[in-house]
Amino acid sequence: MRIAILNNAVPFLRGGAEHLADALELKLREFGHSSAVFRLPFRWNPPEKIPEHILACRLMKLPNVDLVIAFKFPAFYVPHPNKVIWLLHQFRQAYDFWGTTFQDLPDTAAGRAIRNTIVTSDNNFLPEAKRIYTNSSVTGDRLRKFNNIESEILLPPLLSDSHFHCQEYGDFIVCLGRVNAVKRQHLLVKAMKYCRTNVKLVVAGKSESESESAAILQIIKAENLSQKVIYIDRFVSEEEKVDMLSRCLGCAYIPYDEDSYGYVTLEGCLSSKPVITCTDSGGIDMLARNNETGYVVEPDPKAIAESFDRLYSDRQCAMAMGKRALEHALSFNINWEHVIKKLTS
Repeated sequence: MRIAILNNAVPFLRGGAEHLADALELKLREFGHSSAVFRLPFRWNPPEKIPEHILACRLMKLPNVDLVIAFKFPAFYVPHPNKVIWLLHQFRQAYDFWGTTFQDLPDTAAGRAIRNTIVTSDNNFLPEAKRIYTNSSVTGDRLRKFNNIESEILLPPLLSDSHFHCQEYGDFIVCLGRVNAVKRQHLLVKAMKYCRTNVKLVVAGKSESESESAAILQIIKAENLSQKVIYIDRFVSEEEKVDMLSRCLGCAYIPYDEDSYGYVTLEGCLSSKPVITCTDSGGIDMLARNNETGYVVEPDPKAIAESFDRLYSDRQCAMAMGKRALEHALSFNINWEHVIKKLTS
């Protein structure tokens, strides 16, 4: 089949959705299909432009395509008679982020009208798909709660996982991924102020804005943490990532209400490393089990610092948790053969 993979894109930023789209394109070809990724530019600031993006997607035509697989808002609005949605997340600012610090949409008459447009569009256009899969129970539950739309869970695999390994349990915690307020890397940096051991922190990932990067650098400077925190403001290569995960003491990932288990969490588990996350980090708890495969703590710098110190002070415990994290991750049997069969059947 000729398969179009639809995803929206913010120029020069990459995250889990972008990696998944590229991986799916390659795997579809390995299974004998012709595939291509189509990235639709999308910026939600200013919010007044969002309805225009919705309209642009609705007016788009995809000739010579046998199957469309769409990921995210507003790309999943593109019409096609044979469309499958693999929903990674909706435009959460109109849903569970509304009324929180992550809302972004203004709570004005105009902002509420935009929110209503988004919700109404989801209600009207998502059911056009022949099948809707979600990347986790969190995403599926949200879709059911706000839109009364059912879906099936389809867990996304890594492109490849054979290169992840454990070299040692070193003296640093690593946090990988795109840097923004929702991912909350700033809480990890603040936690280092309260660490009593010589544990270190490495934060590596491209920030979404200069202000995000400046905020982290300001914490490091204000709290005199330059000897304890390394901040790499760029996307690291696959080789660098594998190396850091192989040598780290543990992997920290503490987003607010993440949709799925998070690629970086899975990569940490496959490197036999314990995972540190927070009680409000959503789908991460699929892999992170408190006192079993890592620590699940309150989103508080002191609580995070205590978990870092516990790993540093007891390497045998860290090693045991890491081994259980690997076993737990492998138990889900997340594989591409199952994914391709579901998406193309």
